[in-house]
Amino acid sequence: MIDSDIKFVRQLFDVKKGLLKDIENYANEKFIPIIKPEVARFLETIVKIKQPQNILEIGTAIGYSSIIMLKAYKNAKVLTIEKDIDMAEMAKINFIKASLIDRVELVKGDALEVLPCLSNKYDLIFIDASKGHYKEFFDESLRVLNDDGILICDNILYKGYVTNEVHVKHKRRTIVYRMRDFISYVLDRKDITTTIIPIGDGLSISVKEEKND
Repeated sequence: MIDSDIKFVRQLFDVKKGLLKDIENYANEKFIPIIKPEVARFLETIVKIKQPQNILEIGTAIGYSSIIMLKAYKNAKVLTIEKDIDMAEMAKINFIKASLIDRVELVKGDALEVLPCLSNKYDLIFIDASKGHYKEFFDESLRVLNDDGILICDNILYKGYVTNEVHVKHKRRTIVYRMRDFISYVLDRKDITTTIIPIGDGLSISVKEEKND
């Protein structure tokens, strides 16, 4: 989408007031990355369609996207992983304010260490964490994703750098190259069906194929 399209769509889904707006304002003031309004609406829509009982989120930040998903379906529960202790504590406060704390399991730790320890299965998984480790996150997530489950990754186009090599700064090139490799990796896999959606900072959405016994 061109900039005018993005601005128009983003304004359509902008939250005007309430806790989510407060969280959004705080995130903007403190330069904390959270999902864009159009991505929030997309995530909300997917949850309403899928109606997942169990959701796994990698990258809690301050709880914004977890709250979006939990509000979209009243029977959903979320296990969310956050490495930054301060942000995890802030997320906990926001879950309490939203009266959703009883439906959240917040794990403080490195997802690369936490994910291999998970044994429960999930209907929906949302990845929004360290871009340099998306492949590792994806592989471990796919292991615990139910058949016909949905796996969504945010920031796939990484600030537009993934599609525009000319303006990639040297310090960002490694992440950009890894993200390009990751996109090819998920699109080439035969056990999932994946598409790329150019909203927000780019999303990939994958559906795990049902195994035929």
